[in-house]
Amino acid sequence: MNEFDKRILSDDELFFWLCQMASQLDSAVMIINPKKSFTIEYVNHMFMYMTGYSETDMIGSTLSFLHGQHTDLLNEKDIQESIEKGVTFKTSSFLYRKDGSSFWSDVSHLAMRNPQGELQYCVLTLRDVTDSMNIESLIKLERDVYFSLENGGTLESVMGNICDTVATTFWKECYCSIVLRDDNERSLKIYGDLFNDLNKLDENALLMGIRTGDMGRLHKTVILGDIAKSEYYESYRDLMRKHQIVTLWGEPILNMEGKIIGIFTMYFKQHIEPKDIDLKFLNRIAPIATLAMKYFDQKKAIRRLAYQDVASGLNNFERFKIILNEMIAEGNAGHLYIVKPGEYQTIIDLYGRRGGDEVLSQLANRIQSLSTFEDSIIARYTHSTIIVATRLSLREMSIPQKEVDLILSDPYYIDGKEVYVTLKVGTSIYSPQVTLTEAVHRADTALSSALKINGTVIKKFNQSLIESVEQEMNVLSHFSRGIKNSEFFPVLQPKVNIRTGEIESFEALARWVSAELGFVSPALFIPVAENTGNIYKVDLVIFRKVLQWQKNRLDAGLKLYQVSINISPSHFYNASFVENSVALIKKYSIDPKYIKFEITESVELDNVLRAKKIINELQQYGVATSIDDFGVGYSSLSYLQELPFEEIKIDKSFVDNLSNPRMNAVIKTIIQLSGNLNMISVAEGIETEDQHNELKKLGCNIGQGYYYYKPMPIEQINDLLADQMTVH
Repeated sequence: MNEFDKRILSDDELFFWLCQMASQLDSAVMIINPKKSFTIEYVNHMFMYMTGYSETDMIGSTLSFLHGQHTDLLNEKDIQESIEKGVTFKTSSFLYRKDGSSFWSDVSHLAMRNPQGELQYCVLTLRDVTDSMNIESLIKLERDVYFSLENGGTLESVMGNICDTVATTFWKECYCSIVLRDDNERSLKIYGDLFNDLNKLDENALLMGIRTGDMGRLHKTVILGDIAKSEYYESYRDLMRKHQIVTLWGEPILNMEGKIIGIFTMYFKQHIEPKDIDLKFLNRIAPIATLAMKYFDQKKAIRRLAYQDVASGLNNFERFKIILNEMIAEGNAGHLYIVKPGEYQTIIDLYGRRGGDEVLSQLANRIQSLSTFEDSIIARYTHSTIIVATRLSLREMSIPQKEVDLILSDPYYIDGKEVYVTLKVGTSIYSPQVTLTEAVHRADTALSSALKINGTVIKKFNQSLIESVEQEMNVLSHFSRGIKNSEFFPVLQPKVNIRTGEIESFEALARWVSAELGFVSPALFIPVAENTGNIYKVDLVIFRKVLQWQKNRLDAGLKLYQVSINISPSHFYNASFVENSVALIKKYSIDPKYIKFEITESVELDNVLRAKKIINELQQYGVATSIDDFGVGYSSLSYLQELPFEEIKIDKSFVDNLSNPRMNAVIKTIIQLSGNLNMISVAEGIETEDQHNELKKLGCNIGQGYYYYKPMPIEQINDLLADQMTVH
């Protein structure tokens, strides 16, 4: 309902009011009339200023006039469909101004309806976010440059990547090049797509007259709007004819002392005058090239240090390889270990790289002091790991408990402060039959497996680890197709009132039957989806199909049940999570009380205040929340006081050990605490009558597990509920 001054507004009155409001706003606003084929009926002054179009250009048109060469037409189609359906949304779109220049925009839509639910007007607001998108792409470029050089990439490949990325990100058809002089101004190096053509130009044209030896910290951007009218026409004539280049922008590249050592250049096929936002983007490129060169030089200096890791004082990996290869050549065999402190990144965050170096150095010294490892070779393998090779025969090594305590229980010291660590260890064997390269690869694979488990873990390599990695990669390659082809679906497991035995609600569990892979275990595809940032797609598929099931029951006049949906941490913290979830529930016309979001306890540990805000917003809309797997991770009872969950789920691992008096006492405490906090207690994984009876005795509210029901497809759930209704 649109209400103003306590009156119901007619279409004309509402339109007048909307226009008056839009004219006062600093945001770009467009009003679309659904009764006129969803054409534009009004744009405010900010909309005209942002796009360069006049009111005459736009009135009576559709959004398509803002589309251009690189606009995502599928996204625009979704936007248009949402407008026509009257769905409120917020999204991003790549659009074009009248002069042909492009910009990224956040697009928000508000549907205005009359009391009968008819769509009266669609109000769109646009916000230019090009600068933030440019910054985001440059941050990613910096990260790519770092990782490429960290992994042995050449300066040529890195500089080429900078040129390619900018040409793609800038969304204007162009070529990019980087021209560099060394510190002694001797050699000229050229990178980018036009390398062969630019190599034929003289130095003055390449550097646009900038003196590379200038120490004046010049930051002058070079703009040649029409090369044909510049002093460099003769030099560039062949290049202009071959590639239709007419405009050139250049930005000086400085070294860390402020001395100009080159220029980053963009070549365009059309006359383009840079806007302020373009100049800001251009100014941010050159420092990335500077940092790449600096880091590359540092890497070369490190490589020159043939045998020692300066930061930790340990042998470096090159030295390690030389020694171990000599041992293998002499017929020796033994064990190889790659060791990583589980808290390494936390140590870096608290104490910096020096703190990490110190812990690795102390760890290596302790290992070397063990009787089992006194004749071993130890070196720094990566920035966060050390590598150890024993000179022992291939027997199972037994390390005395006292020595184990020395490594694990005794604190490490950084600036006189005590630090405790857990260790992740991957181990394999080496021998004349197993090369060093293969042994290291196997130990790396074992370490990757160890990193997935909490606490101190030693993983031995076996072929199943390789098969597991291959399986994960196979799952990943079919994942997108599975989402697209609607191969993911929910199964529902009833949640039963422990005292009455009646079904009170359900939990939706994701399942995947792939056309190529067949049934894929959730234990396999969920970690893969989480690690690749795609888990939210699974969440949404399950959420939509649950809502559709509830809608079908609603339309059929059948009883509705609350269904719990598992939400991944990354999805939970998404800025649009609450808004999008509520919109989806409304789309299916389901009362929010029939939806509950289950959130694993690790979520609130990230940011209690933010989690509390999200949970409160959900509750305001009537959506319940549950803390899942409570007690498995690093639970703190204070979180239960801080966060307004309505339900607490006791993990199956607790229920499995219910007969243990200590575990029994823990579960009893959790159940009592949940009651004191007006929370519902749910026990997962109940499989026996003894467990059921004991939990009933302890006062647990809800039970879930194979003792009652296994997870079932929706069709079987319908039959089950129909049978129960018949019995009643």
